Amino acid sequence: MKTLISTIVFLICLCNDCCTIEEKWSQVYEIYKVTAYCPCSLCTNGDGITATGRDAYTIGVAVDESIIPLGSRLDIPEYGTWVLADDVGGAIKNKHIDIRFKTHQEALNWGVKKLKIRIWRREN
Repeated sequence: MKTLISTIVFLICLCNDCCTIEEKWSQVYEIYKVTAYCPCSLCTNGDGITATGRDAYTIGVAVDESIIPLGSRLDIPEYGTWVLADDVGGAIKNKHIDIRFKTHQEALNWGVKKLKIRIWRREN
């Protein structure tokens, strides 16, 4: 399978005072197994906090950080675009990601899917 890799540059104002910092991101499309979880005690340790310290009740995705670095962004069909890779999980290995929903029922309804996702990795 051929992989498309390209680079995009974003200019981001961090202080709203006319300054910018250039960030470079590379993108790749790959097929991943996509499962789902929620912040409940059945799916996680139940503390409501992700591996990066974010609120687990917000949109996000758990990844194998040896494959997709934390802080990367993902475009996931049927879920969202520019989703932050902000969590990890013991069962999340290789080309498997776990998307986060607010409720257990939403996670169960997702099931297991194989999807072509776009992964954005920060280059600098």
